[in-house]
Amino acid sequence: RHLDLIVNPDVRDTFRKRATITSMLRRLLDEKGFLEIETPVLHAQSGGAEAKPFETYHNSLDMELTLRIATELHLKRLIVGGFTRVYELGRIFRNEGISTRHNPEFTSVELYQAYADYDDMMDLTEELVCKIAEEVCE
Repeated sequence: RHLDLIVNPDVRDTFRKRATITSMLRRLLDEKGFLEIETPVLHAQSGGAEAKPFETYHNSLDMELTLRIATELHLKRLIVGGFTRVYELGRIFRNEGISTRHNPEFTSVELYQAYADYDDMMDLTEELVCKIAEEVCE
């Protein structure tokens, strides 16, 4: 990978664009009053999606754990607990097939807003995608 970065400017450009996308996404959500939360990566019981988790073992706790397959449940608990706008841009791990179109480890964004409906979330999504695309495609 490092040699590819040295000799191929397009690969370096892809890294720069991805960094721009994630930083802009955070900035735009922060400006709209969303609070970025880091939820646990290790779980005693997986949940939030229908996917097979990666399994691991915690030596000190003498306990089997799984890597998270979704950030959904912890974020929804925060909404129930009184936060009105939360999001996480985080790594997800799903122990399923692998191909050029499917990676078992990937970054996702999940966001939740209390008192918002489908139309509010669609408007927000459209705004985020348009602003980020305009910046990245300059």
